[in-house]
Amino acid sequence: MPLPVKPCPYCGKLMWVKDESVEWLDEKTFRFPCPHCHALVRRTLIVFGENACGPIKPS
Repeated sequence: MPLPVKPCPYCGKLMWVKDESVEWLDEKTFRFPCPHCHALVRRTLIVFGENACGPIKPS
């Protein structure tokens, strides 16, 4: 499942991130490089509520 398109917190440009560039830090946190400024962006996976979405961690 692809990540939702969001702006980079560093450069402000929209990021389309490929699944192979996602690195899992733990069960709820992952990071990936911004395709524009190459800064590492860390996101927390939201699994409950109306904003729940994100990639599925491979088994």
